[in-house]
Amino acid sequence: MLIRPCYHYSVRIEAIKIKGAKPVNLTGLIADDVVNLVESEHFTWIDIEITDSTDDAALGKLLIGRLDFHPATVSDCLRHEGFHQPKMDEEQDYRFVTFIYYEPQADGKLKRLELYSYVGTTYVITIHNHSCKKLMDEIRDFPRVITDYEQRAILFMHHVLDMVVDTYTPLLRSFGHRADDLEISVLKASKKRKRKTRGLSTLIRKTSKISDMREILKMRRSLVHLRRTLTEEEEIVDRLVEEYDYEGAPEASEEIAIYFRDISDHLGKYLEIIEGLDSSLNHLMEVHALLTGQRTNEIIFLLTIISTIMLPLNLIVGFFGMNFDNLWFSHVSWGIWIVTGFMFAIVAGLFFYFRNKGWI
Repeated sequence: MLIRPCYHYSVRIEAIKIKGAKPVNLTGLIADDVVNLVESEHFTWIDIEITDSTDDAALGKLLIGRLDFHPATVSDCLRHEGFHQPKMDEEQDYRFVTFIYYEPQADGKLKRLELYSYVGTTYVITIHNHSCKKLMDEIRDFPRVITDYEQRAILFMHHVLDMVVDTYTPLLRSFGHRADDLEISVLKASKKRKRKTRGLSTLIRKTSKISDMREILKMRRSLVHLRRTLTEEEEIVDRLVEEYDYEGAPEASEEIAIYFRDISDHLGKYLEIIEGLDSSLNHLMEVHALLTGQRTNEIIFLLTIISTIMLPLNLIVGFFGMNFDNLWFSHVSWGIWIVTGFMFAIVAGLFFYFRNKGWI
C-alpha cells in the first residue's frame, strides 16, 4: 500500500479512509481536509509527523482551534524536551493515549520515542516528532478484519498499540544476547591464568573487568526504564480490557476486550523477561564482585608472603648497617659471606616453611 506524503504546517500528513470494505488513500491534504475527515462518519486514520518544530503554533491552532482537542494534550504532542510517561486521558468525545517505545543505539543506550494518539468514534490520529517509517509501514498493513466491525476506531487503536508493543520483542532479544555475552566474559575472567616465576605464582589480571561491570550497570539501568514503561502501559491496556469486558457486555464488546487482553498478555510476558534478565544480571554482579574480591585477596596474600620474607632481611641489614666499630664480623674479611649466607638460609627456611604449609 503506497501512500504519498504531503507537507503542511511543517508536518507530514498521511491518511487512510475506510469507506465500505475498501481503504482509500488520501493525499494532498490541507487543514480543512483534516477537519472534514475527523467529522466524517467514515473511519479515518491520520498520521502527523512533525518535521520542523519552528511552526508548532500553526499545528496547535489546527488541533485546538479546529479539532477542539484539549490544550494540555496538544501541549504534550508539541513538547520537544523532557519526557512523558505512558498515559490515557478520557475526554468527552475522544481518548488521548501516550505510548512509549525504544530504539537501541550503537553505544548500547536506548533512545526513547513517544507516540501520541487521539482516538474518537470515527477516527484515530497519531502524532510523533520523529521519523518512524518502519513502525508506520507496519501500522499501514492493518488487518482487514477491522473493516468488518462498526467500532473501527478502537480496533485500529488496538492495532497501533499492538505494533508499538511488538517493537519490544527484538529489543529484549538483544538484551538477552548481551547478557549471555557478559556472562561468558565474566566466567572466562574467573579462570585465573597463572604463570610460574622462580617458584612464585603471579596473577594476570583481566583488564576487561571494569568495562564488564559498567556494561552490567548500564543494562540494569535500561531495564529499570523498560520495566517502568511497560508496567504503566500494561495498566492502560488493562483499563481498556475492563471497559469492554464487563458482566452482560455484548459479543462485539467482548471481542474487543479479547484483542486488548492479547496485548496485556504480551506486556506481562515482557515484564517477566525483564525480571529474569534483571535477576541474572544481579547474580552476575555478585559473581563479578566475588571474583574481584578473590583476586584482590590473592594479590594481598602474595604481597604479604614477600613482605614476610623481606622482614628478617631488613632487620639483619639494618643491624649490621649501624655505624659502630665493634659489630660482629666487622673486622673479618669473610664476614660479609657469613651474613649473606645467613640471609639466604633465612629465605630458604621461610620458603620451605610456607611451601610445607601449602601457602605457596
